[in-house]
Amino acid sequence: MRRSLLLRLIPALAVVAVAGIGGGPAAGAAARTGSAVSGAESGAVPDSVSGKASGVVPGVTGAAARQAAGAGADRFRQLTENRVRAAAAAAAAPAGADAQLHTSWGINLPNNVSHGLKALQSVVGGAQPTTGGDFVYAPTAIPASGACIEITTAYTPDGPDLWAWDWCGGRDGVGKLTPMDATFLATYTTTVNGHPAYSLDEHQTSASTNTWTAYLYNYQTRAWDTFFTSSGTYDLPQYPFGWDMFEVYTTPDPATGAGYYCHDLLGKTFESSSVTVLAGSTWTPAAPANSSPDSTPPAPGSSLDCPALAITLAHANDDWVARIGGTGGQPQSYEAEASANTLGGQAAVRTSPNASGGALVGYIGNGTANFDQINNVTVATAGSHQVTVYYAAGSGRSLTISVNGAAPVGISTPSTGGWDTIGSVTMTLNLAAGGNTLRLGNASGWAPDVDRVVVS
Repeated sequence: MRRSLLLRLIPALAVVAVAGIGGGPAAGAAARTGSAVSGAESGAVPDSVSGKASGVVPGVTGAAARQAAGAGADRFRQLTENRVRAAAAAAAAPAGADAQLHTSWGINLPNNVSHGLKALQSVVGGAQPTTGGDFVYAPTAIPASGACIEITTAYTPDGPDLWAWDWCGGRDGVGKLTPMDATFLATYTTTVNGHPAYSLDEHQTSASTNTWTAYLYNYQTRAWDTFFTSSGTYDLPQYPFGWDMFEVYTTPDPATGAGYYCHDLLGKTFESSSVTVLAGSTWTPAAPANSSPDSTPPAPGSSLDCPALAITLAHANDDWVARIGGTGGQPQSYEAEASANTLGGQAAVRTSPNASGGALVGYIGNGTANFDQINNVTVATAGSHQVTVYYAAGSGRSLTISVNGAAPVGISTPSTGGWDTIGSVTMTLNLAAGGNTLRLGNASGWAPDVDRVVVS
């Protein structure tokens, strides 16, 4: 059956793969509500499933899912086999050996720390089909502790699909596939950081049979729908961890030397945010205590055959962002009070009615200890960039900015006429491709209160 015809039949094939689907949390898990929390549409994953899910996510399963996935599934399996070989080689390599070139970057979740995963996973709106045989799997995530299901957003020559990859019982293939079309976006996504994202909850629903269930939050019914259930022996015991990552299968375009996906998805942003893990009966944000990135800083885009790709860890370790082409040519704004930033000494957040986010950071300067460091400032290309600082000052002051720990560069910040009146100054700074830090301070006097920084 042709894929286009197969997917037109999906509404009539809204079936599940394993009997017993829709079970609630594993025994001993804390009680949870099945309705959305008030922050569900402002960057928070709704509360987890309690009891039986209300519905089933449409899609095709079994042989039909594998047929629909086509070559994308073959390449995905190949990537996993390559990671297995790389892990074995790394374990046998002597200390100091050069790291192998990887086709992924992400957050690892050790088995002894958690047994469930929730996240807001982005969907690239208006994504063009990939060409040149390239496939992008981002985000792709599987909980720790022998989880059966890897939930993968797959960008393919036919467009984006959501997969439930079954890693248990020797099945090792796409167990369910749902096209991420307009109906999917309207039903299962909300807006997070300016792009569509679906809410995922996957956890163990039976310890005795190692049964795992993945749920998606239905923003129309405001309840969780079952996506897929699987059980049996975990087929990747060589991985003592789960993961949440950006992954590609790519072939360089001879005309550019970069992967075809680097052109196909130029200007697009991928993000996994609000990542939490289930430790015992408690959902806890992914953090250095319970997870670790593949590398710090994240892998450069060139290691994934896309020099324009910049991966940043927006907040350790529950929010990562991958942008192809940085900001896509558009200025990028960074709030001074954002939780991903680092405040030093007396620097503190205060409310302000005229600030872009309703708040400013004050008490910056008067010594090197008081600073506001803006982390993960991402640009696609190294070199000179315009940096505009929006601030409030009741009197004339000055400000310094240190890029990536280098010597600070100073600029005068004239009075804006009041401590809640916003003005701006612009300077040119040299930034590295990928993520950067901008430390705002003033060693010799007080700096103005800072609203935000815009980089172009």
